[in-house]
Amino acid sequence: MQGQVDTPLDETGQRQARLLAAHLRRLGVQAPRIHASDLSRAHATAEALHRELGGTLATFPELREISLGDWEGHLYDEIAARHPELHGQFWSGDPECCPPGGETPQAVGERVYAHALAHWPQAGETLMLVSHGIAISALLTRLLGLDYQTEFQSRRYLHLNTAYSVLTVDPASREVLSAEVAQAGHLTAEETGR
Repeated sequence: MQGQVDTPLDETGQRQARLLAAHLRRLGVQAPRIHASDLSRAHATAEALHRELGGTLATFPELREISLGDWEGHLYDEIAARHPELHGQFWSGDPECCPPGGETPQAVGERVYAHALAHWPQAGETLMLVSHGIAISALLTRLLGLDYQTEFQSRRYLHLNTAYSVLTVDPASREVLSAEVAQAGHLTAEETGR
């Protein structure tokens, strides 16, 4: 399990980041304000976006993936054998389940949500948050007023590596006007498993 273990992007991840950047450029994204997790895998993705799209790039530790505490660096099967109930509870999407020494999905959602509110985009501005799977899922369910566990189990908000969501927001009311979630058209069917 990875969590906040800081691992670099491998060749596949680097290629996917380049594909995403080119895809977003073709969609007309220009000069976004890019905020990235300070973990190297997200930051490398953000750098690829910045090179292709321009704009600004800054890193923020509050955009890190969920902390999996003592589970980080261990295989799923090891954790399932050592902590079967807790492991099952966590992977069923319980937002209040906390790995030993880690944080809950609810806590990571609040952490990333606080960042989004503090840096809410102005009219005509594109803000990109480059983060991680559980952090993004927790943020989206918080922004859209959805139940984390239900959405986690449905996998509807699952962000494969370099998948993205587009939210149109009202700068004044901070209301989400529309959302296209977990977009992965730039990836091959093999990479998405679809």
